[in-house]
Amino acid sequence: MTKRVTAQKLSDLIADILEERILTGVYTASERLPSERQLAAEFGVSRPPLRDALHMLAARQLIVSRVGDGHYVSAHLQPDFADTWQSLLARHEYLRDDVLEFRRYLEGNLAALAAQRRTDADLERLEYWLKQMMQVEHQTDEASHTERQSAADVGFHQSIADAAHNILFARLSSNLLDMLHSHAEDNLANMFGVEDIKPRLIEQHQALYQAIKHSQPKLATELAYEHIDFVSSSLKVVAERQKRMQVATARVAQQQKRRSKR
Repeated sequence: MTKRVTAQKLSDLIADILEERILTGVYTASERLPSERQLAAEFGVSRPPLRDALHMLAARQLIVSRVGDGHYVSAHLQPDFADTWQSLLARHEYLRDDVLEFRRYLEGNLAALAAQRRTDADLERLEYWLKQMMQVEHQTDEASHTERQSAADVGFHQSIADAAHNILFARLSSNLLDMLHSHAEDNLANMFGVEDIKPRLIEQHQALYQAIKHSQPKLATELAYEHIDFVSSSLKVVAERQKRMQVATARVAQQQKRRSKR
Protein backbone atom coordinates (compact mmCIF):
# COMPACT_ATOMS: atom_id res chain seq x y z
CA MET A 1 0.00 0.00 0.00
CA THR A 2 3.05 2.29 -0.31
CA LYS A 3 2.29 5.49 -2.25
CA ARG A 4 4.86 8.16 -3.03
CA VAL A 5 3.38 11.63 -2.86
CA THR A 6 4.46 14.43 -5.20
CA ALA A 7 1.26 16.48 -5.69
CA GLN A 8 0.25 19.67 -3.87
CA LYS A 9 -1.33 19.61 -0.43
CA LEU A 10 1.03 16.91 0.73
CA SER A 11 -0.26 16.87 4.27
CA ASP A 12 -3.85 16.24 3.13
CA LEU A 13 -2.80 13.40 0.85
CA ILE A 14 -0.60 11.78 3.49
CA ALA A 15 -3.37 12.07 6.07
CA ASP A 16 -5.82 10.39 3.67
CA ILE A 17 -3.43 7.51 3.01
CA LEU A 18 -2.75 6.93 6.71
CA GLU A 19 -6.45 7.24 7.52
CA GLU A 20 -7.22 4.56 4.92
CA ARG A 21 -4.66 2.25 6.50
CA ILE A 22 -6.24 2.72 9.92
CA LEU A 23 -9.78 2.16 8.66
CA THR A 24 -8.80 -0.97 6.71
CA GLY A 25 -6.95 -2.46 9.67
CA VAL A 26 -3.41 -2.18 8.30
CA TYR A 27 -2.65 -0.25 11.49
CA THR A 28 -4.76 -1.73 14.28
CA ALA A 29 -6.14 -0.19 17.48
CA SER A 30 -3.42 0.82 19.97
CA GLU A 31 -0.66 -0.04 17.48
CA ARG A 32 2.34 2.27 17.17
CA LEU A 33 2.71 3.86 13.75
CA PRO A 34 6.06 3.71 11.94
CA SER A 35 8.40 6.48 13.05
CA GLU A 36 8.26 9.89 11.43
CA ARG A 37 11.61 9.15 9.77
CA GLN A 38 10.28 5.92 8.28
CA LEU A 39 7.06 7.51 7.05
CA ALA A 40 8.87 10.50 5.57
CA ALA A 41 11.21 8.16 3.69
CA GLU A 42 8.29 6.01 2.49
CA PHE A 43 6.35 8.97 1.09
CA GLY A 44 9.45 10.81 -0.13
CA VAL A 45 8.64 14.00 1.78
CA SER A 46 10.19 16.18 4.46
CA ARG A 47 9.08 16.10 8.10
CA PRO A 48 6.86 19.28 8.15
CA PRO A 49 4.06 18.03 5.82
CA LEU A 50 4.16 14.64 7.51
CA ARG A 51 3.74 16.23 10.93
CA ASP A 52 0.85 18.33 9.63
CA ALA A 53 -0.80 15.11 8.43
CA LEU A 54 -0.32 13.49 11.84
CA HIS A 55 -1.85 16.55 13.52
CA MET A 56 -4.90 16.14 11.24
CA LEU A 57 -5.29 12.49 12.25
CA ALA A 58 -5.00 13.45 15.92
CA ALA A 59 -7.70 16.10 15.43
CA ARG A 60 -9.92 13.42 13.87
CA GLN A 61 -9.26 11.28 16.99
CA LEU A 62 -7.75 8.51 14.85
CA ILE A 63 -4.35 8.63 16.54
CA VAL A 64 -2.86 9.65 19.86
CA SER A 65 0.57 11.31 19.96
CA ARG A 66 2.82 10.59 22.92
CA VAL A 67 5.78 12.86 23.53
CA GLY A 68 8.99 10.92 23.07
CA ASP A 69 7.14 7.71 22.20
CA GLY A 70 5.64 8.28 18.77
CA HIS A 71 2.10 8.07 17.43
CA TYR A 72 -0.46 5.36 18.22
CA VAL A 73 -3.77 4.39 16.65
CA SER A 74 -6.63 5.28 19.00
CA ALA A 75 -7.75 2.36 21.13
CA HIS A 76 -11.41 3.01 20.25
CA LEU A 77 -12.32 4.73 17.02
CA GLN A 78 -15.95 4.91 18.17
CA PRO A 79 -15.74 4.98 21.97
CA ASP A 80 -19.28 6.23 22.56
CA PHE A 81 -20.80 3.23 20.76
CA ALA A 82 -18.68 0.62 22.54
CA ASP A 83 -18.71 2.22 25.98
CA THR A 84 -22.45 2.83 25.96
CA TRP A 85 -23.34 -0.74 25.04
CA GLN A 86 -20.77 -2.27 27.38
CA SER A 87 -22.42 -0.36 30.20
CA LEU A 88 -25.90 -1.49 29.12
CA LEU A 89 -24.82 -5.13 28.85
CA ALA A 90 -23.34 -5.01 32.32
CA ARG A 91 -26.66 -3.78 33.76
CA HIS A 92 -29.16 -5.70 31.62
CA GLU A 93 -28.44 -9.38 31.01
CA TYR A 94 -31.40 -9.83 28.66
CA LEU A 95 -29.69 -7.61 26.07
CA ARG A 96 -27.17 -10.37 25.41
CA ASP A 97 -29.81 -12.27 23.45
CA ASP A 98 -30.34 -9.23 21.23
CA VAL A 99 -26.59 -8.90 20.71
CA LEU A 100 -26.20 -12.59 19.84
CA GLU A 101 -29.09 -12.37 17.38
CA PHE A 102 -27.49 -9.34 15.73
CA ARG A 103 -24.10 -11.04 15.69
CA ARG A 104 -25.63 -14.18 14.14
CA TYR A 105 -26.83 -12.37 11.03
CA LEU A 106 -23.76 -10.17 10.80
CA GLU A 107 -21.34 -13.09 10.97
CA GLY A 108 -23.39 -15.14 8.52
CA ASN A 109 -23.04 -12.40 5.92
CA LEU A 110 -19.38 -11.83 6.74
CA ALA A 111 -18.61 -15.54 6.35
CA ALA A 112 -20.26 -15.59 2.90
CA LEU A 113 -18.33 -12.53 1.75
CA ALA A 114 -15.09 -13.95 3.16
CA ALA A 115 -15.64 -17.19 1.21
CA GLN A 116 -16.01 -15.15 -1.97
CA ARG A 117 -13.25 -12.59 -1.42
CA ARG A 118 -10.60 -14.11 0.86
CA THR A 119 -6.95 -13.95 -0.15
CA ASP A 120 -4.09 -16.27 0.77
CA ALA A 121 -3.00 -13.72 3.36
CA ASP A 122 -6.49 -13.82 4.91
CA LEU A 123 -6.30 -17.61 5.15
CA GLU A 124 -2.93 -17.35 6.89
CA ARG A 125 -4.46 -15.12 9.58
CA LEU A 126 -7.36 -17.54 10.09
CA GLU A 127 -4.93 -20.47 10.33
CA TYR A 128 -2.87 -18.59 12.91
CA TRP A 129 -5.86 -18.07 15.22
CA LEU A 130 -6.99 -21.67 14.79
CA LYS A 131 -3.55 -22.82 15.90
CA GLN A 132 -3.76 -20.49 18.90
CA MET A 133 -7.06 -22.10 19.91
CA MET A 134 -5.59 -25.58 19.72
CA GLN A 135 -2.42 -24.64 21.60
CA VAL A 136 -4.48 -23.20 24.46
CA GLU A 137 -5.93 -26.66 25.05
CA HIS A 138 -2.61 -27.78 26.57
CA GLN A 139 -2.37 -24.91 29.08
CA THR A 140 -2.81 -25.69 32.77
CA ASP A 141 -3.18 -22.12 34.09
CA GLU A 142 -6.97 -21.65 34.06
CA ALA A 143 -6.90 -17.82 34.16
CA SER A 144 -4.36 -17.59 31.34
CA HIS A 145 -6.22 -20.31 29.43
CA THR A 146 -9.47 -18.34 29.42
CA GLU A 147 -7.75 -15.09 28.47
CA ARG A 148 -5.92 -16.66 25.53
CA GLN A 149 -9.00 -18.60 24.42
CA SER A 150 -10.99 -15.37 24.38
CA ALA A 151 -8.27 -13.55 22.41
CA ALA A 152 -8.08 -16.39 19.88
CA ASP A 153 -11.85 -16.43 19.44
CA VAL A 154 -12.00 -12.66 18.91
CA GLY A 155 -9.00 -12.79 16.56
CA PHE A 156 -10.53 -15.55 14.45
CA HIS A 157 -13.89 -13.84 14.01
CA GLN A 158 -12.32 -10.44 13.29
CA SER A 159 -10.12 -12.11 10.66
CA ILE A 160 -13.27 -13.37 8.95
CA ALA A 161 -14.66 -9.82 8.98
CA ASP A 162 -11.44 -8.47 7.49
CA ALA A 163 -11.49 -11.20 4.83
CA ALA A 164 -14.88 -9.88 3.68
CA HIS A 165 -12.97 -6.80 2.43
CA ASN A 166 -15.69 -4.31 3.28
CA ILE A 167 -14.42 -1.50 5.49
CA LEU A 168 -17.79 -0.76 7.13
CA PHE A 169 -18.47 -4.41 7.93
CA ALA A 170 -14.96 -4.82 9.32
CA ARG A 171 -15.28 -1.74 11.51
CA LEU A 172 -18.73 -2.76 12.73
CA SER A 173 -17.44 -6.23 13.59
CA SER A 174 -14.44 -4.75 15.41
CA ASN A 175 -16.67 -2.50 17.51
CA LEU A 176 -19.02 -5.38 18.29
CA LEU A 177 -16.19 -7.71 19.33
CA ASP A 178 -14.56 -4.98 21.41
CA MET A 179 -17.90 -4.38 23.11
CA LEU A 180 -18.28 -8.07 23.91
CA HIS A 181 -14.65 -8.77 24.79
CA SER A 182 -14.96 -8.18 28.52
CA HIS A 183 -18.01 -10.47 28.53
CA ALA A 184 -16.38 -13.00 26.21
CA GLU A 185 -13.96 -14.22 28.86
CA ASP A 186 -16.79 -14.74 31.36
CA ASN A 187 -18.88 -16.48 28.70
CA LEU A 188 -16.05 -18.82 27.71
CA ALA A 189 -15.22 -19.62 31.31
CA ASN A 190 -18.87 -20.51 31.94
CA MET A 191 -19.22 -22.49 28.73
CA PHE A 192 -16.22 -24.65 29.55
CA GLY A 193 -18.35 -26.13 32.30
CA VAL A 194 -20.52 -27.77 29.65
CA GLU A 195 -19.39 -31.28 28.69
CA ASP A 196 -17.23 -31.46 25.52
CA ILE A 197 -17.62 -27.74 24.83
CA LYS A 198 -14.01 -27.00 23.86
CA PRO A 199 -13.54 -29.64 21.14
CA ARG A 200 -16.93 -28.78 19.66
CA LEU A 201 -16.05 -25.09 19.46
CA ILE A 202 -12.75 -25.89 17.76
CA GLU A 203 -14.51 -28.23 15.31
CA GLN A 204 -16.97 -25.47 14.43
CA HIS A 205 -14.17 -22.97 13.81
CA GLN A 206 -12.26 -25.48 11.68
CA ALA A 207 -15.35 -26.25 9.58
CA LEU A 208 -15.99 -22.54 9.06
CA TYR A 209 -12.37 -22.04 8.01
CA GLN A 210 -12.60 -24.87 5.47
CA ALA A 211 -15.78 -23.42 3.94
CA ILE A 212 -14.06 -20.05 3.52
CA LYS A 213 -10.88 -21.64 2.19
CA HIS A 214 -12.78 -23.63 -0.44
CA SER A 215 -14.94 -20.65 -1.46
CA GLN A 216 -18.29 -22.03 -0.30
CA PRO A 217 -20.31 -18.95 0.74
CA LYS A 218 -23.63 -20.71 1.35
CA LEU A 219 -22.02 -23.34 3.56
CA ALA A 220 -19.97 -20.67 5.36
CA THR A 221 -23.16 -18.78 6.21
CA GLU A 222 -24.88 -21.92 7.52
CA LEU A 223 -21.87 -22.84 9.65
CA ALA A 224 -21.64 -19.31 11.07
CA TYR A 225 -25.33 -19.47 12.03
CA GLU A 226 -24.87 -22.90 13.62
CA HIS A 227 -21.86 -21.68 15.60
CA ILE A 228 -23.64 -18.65 17.08
CA ASP A 229 -26.75 -20.76 17.78
CA PHE A 230 -24.57 -23.27 19.63
CA VAL A 231 -22.92 -20.52 21.68
CA SER A 232 -26.31 -19.03 22.51
CA SER A 233 -27.86 -22.34 23.58
CA SER A 234 -24.77 -23.29 25.60
CA LEU A 235 -24.84 -20.01 27.47
CA LYS A 236 -28.51 -20.55 28.32
CA VAL A 237 -27.77 -24.04 29.66
CA VAL A 238 -24.99 -22.63 31.82
CA ALA A 239 -27.18 -19.74 33.03
CA GLU A 240 -29.93 -22.14 34.06
CA ARG A 241 -27.43 -24.35 35.88
CA GLN A 242 -25.97 -21.36 37.72
CA LYS A 243 -29.42 -20.17 38.73
CA ARG A 244 -30.27 -23.58 40.20
CA MET A 245 -26.99 -23.60 42.12
CA GLN A 246 -27.67 -20.11 43.49
CA VAL A 247 -31.14 -21.13 44.67
CA ALA A 248 -29.81 -24.31 46.24
CA THR A 249 -26.98 -22.44 47.96
CA ALA A 250 -29.39 -19.81 49.29
CA ARG A 251 -31.66 -22.55 50.69
CA VAL A 252 -28.75 -24.23 52.46
CA ALA A 253 -27.58 -20.91 53.92
CA GLN A 254 -31.07 -20.11 55.13
CA GLN A 255 -31.46 -23.57 56.66
CA GLN A 256 -28.18 -23.16 58.54
CA LYS A 257 -29.38 -19.82 59.93
CA ARG A 258 -32.57 -21.44 61.21
CA ARG A 259 -30.61 -24.20 62.91
CA SER A 260 -28.26 -21.71 64.57
CA LYS A 261 -31.25 -19.91 66.13
CA ARG A 262 -32.55 -23.06 67.80
